[in-house]
Amino acid sequence: MVSGDIFENLVFSKGPNKVALVKKDGYTVMQISLGKGAKIPPHVAGHSAFFLVLKGRAIITSGDKEVELEQNQFITMEADQMRGIEALEDSVIIGVRD
Repeated sequence: MVSGDIFENLVFSKGPNKVALVKKDGYTVMQISLGKGAKIPPHVAGHSAFFLVLKGRAIITSGDKEVELEQNQFITMEADQMRGIEALEDSVIIGVRD
């Protein structure tokens, strides 16, 4: 069993701060915190993903589209799809990848 506070020990900086909360066969759950203006540049990733914004607002690149998400909104992505994140304000995002 693993438990904790998702908002504990957050770091908001110019770059993304990623913490693996759970690593299991078949999936990984990441806590991603980004300071306002911080980016994960668009890139192609070989795995599918789910992103849920817990705090803040961010522009998520998904394929050739950009989607603005805010608290409690999510997006899913297929493997081998372009993806990226830009924080419009200090943001906390949960990412789950296969």
